[in-house]
Amino acid sequence: MKSIFGARRPRPEPNPLEATTVWKEYQKAKEHKAKAVGARRKTLAGIALGVLAVAGIVAAIVALVLGYQREQTLPSDARARAELVNAQDAKLSDDEKRLLTRFLARLQAQEAAGGPAPKVTIAKAIELQRSYDNDVARAQTRYQQQLDAAKADVRIDVRERSIVKEDPAKSADGKSLRYAMDVNNIGKRAIDSLTLRVEFRDSSGKYLAATPNLELKGPLKPGESGRTAQTLPLNPKYHQYILDGGTVQISTYPVQVVYADGANLDADQELKALEALSRLKIE
Repeated sequence: MKSIFGARRPRPEPNPLEATTVWKEYQKAKEHKAKAVGARRKTLAGIALGVLAVAGIVAAIVALVLGYQREQTLPSDARARAELVNAQDAKLSDDEKRLLTRFLARLQAQEAAGGPAPKVTIAKAIELQRSYDNDVARAQTRYQQQLDAAKADVRIDVRERSIVKEDPAKSADGKSLRYAMDVNNIGKRAIDSLTLRVEFRDSSGKYLAATPNLELKGPLKPGESGRTAQTLPLNPKYHQYILDGGTVQISTYPVQVVYADGANLDADQELKALEALSRLKIE
């Protein structure tokens, strides 16, 4: 028997329609349809690429406009400045909005005091305010650290509040608020001297008056206590509440402590640094 591995496979017979006009027209129609579909696909692809390109251009224009607005100098006219800021507001983060609001408040206060309006952009204003806030936070931290350290060594107990007659040369009403204080060294070092800030407030906590730097001399050894009597001259223009017998809250803060070993704490210096920052001009 002859092996089939060497046999020829029969040739496929042509479609009997190939030779007809109908078949040829059908094939042409298929080719035309395929070309049309390809053309439509190319057109759609081109449109899609065009849309993407336009979207990219629009995005670039928007970015340029926003960047331009952020780089515009804040107008010196308050109304024009507000309009520029309002137009930019929606594009700023919440943090940037808060920074810009605080900057504008400082700027308005400076202008109200007769100071010049600085020529800064919105972006620069935000940067300046962030730097200012950081400086204030550092100064507040240093002040609180010094104050806490002083309070850890000194405790003040206020006693015996009363209205007394005063030398008319010292008091507009001829009266003063007299109060006594017990000063206690609760630390482990002897104290040579200390400076207190004494604040006077009404029963609701409203500020009435202050003695910012009351100096007391020592020495005061660890565990010892000393007593001092002080007076606050009263003026009806500012202290009528006290003259009328209102309840007075007296708070004391040891803002400077000088120790016998030469060391010292100076919260007052840090407080002055804070006050200097509050007066700092925007340039």
